[in-house]
Amino acid sequence: MSEVTIEDLPALAAGAHLLMSGAGQADIEGVLHWVSALLAEHGPVPLVRPDDVPEDTVCAAVGLVGSVTAQAELPMAGDEPERAVRALEARLGTQLGAVTVLDTATVNALLPVAAAALLGLPLVDCDGMGRVFPLIHQTSYALAGVPLTPLAAVGATGDTVVLDAADERAERLLRAAVNVSGGWLFTALYPTTTGTLPRAGIVGAVSRALAVGRALLDAADVDDIAVRLAAQTASRVLGTGRVVDLEHRTRPADAHYPAHPSSIVVRTHAQPVRSIRLEAQNELLLALVDGALAAAVPDVICLIDPHDGSVIDIEAVTVGREVQVVTVPAAPVWHTPQGLALVGPRAFGFPIRHPREGRVRHPGEVRS
Repeated sequence: MSEVTIEDLPALAAGAHLLMSGAGQADIEGVLHWVSALLAEHGPVPLVRPDDVPEDTVCAAVGLVGSVTAQAELPMAGDEPERAVRALEARLGTQLGAVTVLDTATVNALLPVAAAALLGLPLVDCDGMGRVFPLIHQTSYALAGVPLTPLAAVGATGDTVVLDAADERAERLLRAAVNVSGGWLFTALYPTTTGTLPRAGIVGAVSRALAVGRALLDAADVDDIAVRLAAQTASRVLGTGRVVDLEHRTRPADAHYPAHPSSIVVRTHAQPVRSIRLEAQNELLLALVDGALAAAVPDVICLIDPHDGSVIDIEAVTVGREVQVVTVPAAPVWHTPQGLALVGPRAFGFPIRHPREGRVRHPGEVRS
């Protein structure tokens, strides 16, 4: 057992930013300051592995569903985590003994720390994605058969929503509630027991995000970042170069994925000169080097500024900007046939095979 302290929060936020795979994180500073204040008041949050607590301990994942930008524009009052968890407990007829994480990306890496601090509960070192995916049923929890519902959600409007439905139906109902609630809801979902987490959760995900963040913040330069990231995550640098083309397509996005597809083309500096084409929706999904598929969702594809080592969001990319293209392997569960069916290239509308397809690894813990 370890703990999450105030001093850990910048690294957790930085690691979460990289694991967003290029999706914009908006203004995370407000949430960071709020969680820091909570830890100053309540003390560090215990960070436990599933086997550190009794296997019948009831737990649930917590996190923001909706737009991070909307949350930055319409900040939380501060009581949403407790209200959501209490509403879920009322529906379950029992109290939670721990909280888990929906995804260790942007504010959803920080908000479970806030919930644990407010509720006086331990935070289990696992999540359901190991990165971020656009849909709340795209989780290892769902893949392992843990029901998404019942779930409870609260927002800035003061409303409380409790849902009981099949996973994909719950997704649609919750998104409708998000749309009439200011663009976001704080949600407690995937209720289960900690005994299911070794097979259903991505164990070590919080520790991994912390390690990734420390690699970004403590490195001397971008080359040092590459070395540190590779040591922690087996990441690869696909190339460093200049953005030479941006393409924003006019065709509507799939109704499930609220973003218009776009492409980014990078010409590398090193000889031989290569062309890296990145395909994006909400996140960077594909990387093709000279037309050959080099990386694909569910693996993380991200952009790093070669001058200062900062993570670059898709929306900040401009023609002429220099970028380093990096890919980080997803948790092993996502490379199984079932995992690729849920979050692989075909799930996002790309009729191609993932580079690892046919080389299946067994589900297990992420490296930390």
